[in-house]
Amino acid sequence: MPAGATPQKGKNIFQFSVLASGSKGNSVYIESEQASILIDIGIGPRVLKKRLEHIRREPQEITALFLTHEHSDHISGAGALTKKHSTPIYGTRGTREAMHRHVSPDVDWRTIQQEDETIVGDLMVESFATPHDAAESVAYVVRCGSKKLGHITDLGKVTPSIVEKLQDCDTLLVESNHDERMLVDGFYPWPLKQRIQSDVGHLSNTACADLLKQVKHDALKTVVLMHLSESNNHPEIAMDSARRVLGDHPATLFPARQKHPSVLIPVV
Repeated sequence: MPAGATPQKGKNIFQFSVLASGSKGNSVYIESEQASILIDIGIGPRVLKKRLEHIRREPQEITALFLTHEHSDHISGAGALTKKHSTPIYGTRGTREAMHRHVSPDVDWRTIQQEDETIVGDLMVESFATPHDAAESVAYVVRCGSKKLGHITDLGKVTPSIVEKLQDCDTLLVESNHDERMLVDGFYPWPLKQRIQSDVGHLSNTACADLLKQVKHDALKTVVLMHLSESNNHPEIAMDSARRVLGDHPATLFPARQKHPSVLIPVV
């Protein structure tokens, strides 16, 4: 993991922290000079506060919350955040309808399309569709000036349009959910294994590596492996799979963690 936090805001800042990643909760913090956003909030308010304290930030500083889909490990903290701080939530109509019990009817909900562009301060947030067993799921590309961060998890397969969207990222946060052999040999019931392996399930280490092969380029600086299964994967296995594709590429590579946030990492 990159060493050294950069906790002070200033001119031309564009940086992120993975607050939580995995089946027990997901959330990524991204900030610029003019905005501070979350992608997903599958952690409760007390955990969110503690994770943000780690990077010297506070929940009330969050400008907007962007949701990828309605599964509980991505939205469980949304109601508490918007109730206490009136944080606006951006998500698709399908996501809003599927999670209506999790947030107040009068929440500041701002509907986006699966293919859309949203400006928050000096950030441009681009949504694009993902194949997942959810109502209307999306991934995001976040731009600040000339820099580009891609965030994509919870998808069963990689489509040509996804590869196109993730070209030229300076930073890439990408799902590497499971080792295929560990999943097959593991204790999960067969229907769950089938769901995970399906075209609307989760990316394996092999599929993640194939995606990296298609989108890596000389200016790619950081790759974060996301949503690793605690039962069907191991960080070193996922890392080895990605390293084989990246080869001698100088990009920093590390796995996101479920229980410990990363430092603030600049998008450069």
